[in-house]
Amino acid sequence: MSVNVSRRWFIGGIASFGALGGCRVFRSADSKYSQGKPNLSFGVVSDVHIRLALSGDGFAKDHDTATLIHTFEWFRDNGADAVMIVGDIADRGLVKELQYVADAWNKVFPNDKAPDGRKVERLFVYGNHDFEGAAYGDYAKKIWSDENERAKNVLRTDLKGNWERIFHEEYSPIYRKELKGYSFIGGHWAADKCRGTEERAIEGLDEFFAANAKYLDPKLPFFYYQHPHPKDTCYGFWAWGHDDGRATRVLSKFPNAIAFSGHSHTTLTHEKSIWQGEFTSLGTSSLRYTGGDYSKARLPMGYENGGGSAEYEPYKVNAGYGSTMDGRQGMLVRVYGDHITFTRREFVYDLSLGEDWVLPLPAAESKPFAFAASAARSIAPEFPACAELLVSRARAKNRGSKDAKKPVAAEEKDIYVLDFPAATAVKGARAFDYEITIEEKSGGKKPIKKYVIAQGYNMSPDSPRAKRPQQCSIALDQVPQGVNFRFAVRPVNSLLKVGKPIVSEWLNTAKA
Repeated sequence: MSVNVSRRWFIGGIASFGALGGCRVFRSADSKYSQGKPNLSFGVVSDVHIRLALSGDGFAKDHDTATLIHTFEWFRDNGADAVMIVGDIADRGLVKELQYVADAWNKVFPNDKAPDGRKVERLFVYGNHDFEGAAYGDYAKKIWSDENERAKNVLRTDLKGNWERIFHEEYSPIYRKELKGYSFIGGHWAADKCRGTEERAIEGLDEFFAANAKYLDPKLPFFYYQHPHPKDTCYGFWAWGHDDGRATRVLSKFPNAIAFSGHSHTTLTHEKSIWQGEFTSLGTSSLRYTGGDYSKARLPMGYENGGGSAEYEPYKVNAGYGSTMDGRQGMLVRVYGDHITFTRREFVYDLSLGEDWVLPLPAAESKPFAFAASAARSIAPEFPACAELLVSRARAKNRGSKDAKKPVAAEEKDIYVLDFPAATAVKGARAFDYEITIEEKSGGKKPIKKYVIAQGYNMSPDSPRAKRPQQCSIALDQVPQGVNFRFAVRPVNSLLKVGKPIVSEWLNTAKA
């Protein structure tokens, strides 16, 4: 398909990476908070997914430790006293994969120390891949056909023994570490299988917190981390990868608790990655790839360039949004006496993902990151004043479905191609997705709504990809027939604040 879309809203160009300030780190400029050296700094990543090659040695393609080593180095050079990995360390749950991560750590932090001599603490926990990944696709069987040999190479054969041998520290399903007067509590994955939602809770969590409450000074924050999201916290009800609610119930007793979780790979550019209620909860994204399908936030249709329910999926024309080679993310946490900053970063292009989140302390007395408060102060993205929505006709195939119960043919058909600029006109606002409405001129029927996830949604706002023109294709048979209608496109941020629309001319399916 070829469409000519040269128009004035492309004027301005895109700066080169060299002009973007790639080493810039956003910091709080608010003078009401203390400045200078923080009491504590630590890096946070999740889902590093180091994978062994099928040969049984070396790395599988695109699953090596290069990004992890670079990230460790960035944390080291920015003063981290610890590094947290919130699960899914070894992609296929293999001993060699965990050893590769230990080797990466020892390369950057030999003897657990930075070059200036400070000790850097490991704050790691297992995730579902570490626990059961050897069974995914019978991966381990493909490498070791002999059952005894296979067992020696699978982490789950001896989770405790392998951990202690590789990391030279005691393993416990739930543990507490003290660092510069602050408590860290980590809970390893303990479910038999990944369920996606309602993941089994960590056994013994209630008892552990009851026994350790005396160590948790209510005047100071403490940090809890587990692989699945505590239910009904970050991302809200639609979050993939949440637990069954036990962590939320336990942590709700501690307003000074700050929880970190991974599993969903949801991008840190999503402003619901931080939540405040009875405690504070943050999603940590992924150091391997960010998830590109947030269809549950846009049910039932999902995204035209993502997924959706089986009812709508076969009729989509667009390819899915790929994000396996970039969007590798983490954060640096700095703890001061009166606030905490969370610096979000993408580690492929070394760019900031946005302004620091600044959490006042005590966190219990102020909740700026409750979803309602975040939405109230957020700014709607807007198109440039000269923006146009261009609509053309072309031919392309819909996705189709091979579902035996309701098959849908993938066939070439007439489509509408919508081209429009990125909504970048307002500083401090960014489009996470775009709402496309199909409106009949008569106004007699409710407009049809479709959604497309924004180019660069998981990248720095300074990234060229976040400034690219946008495109969405819609099959002719998915729009009103025999009447005049038009398309309208509205930019929407991740907190669902909607900007002003740009609209097409009136169209009719009968016109060529």
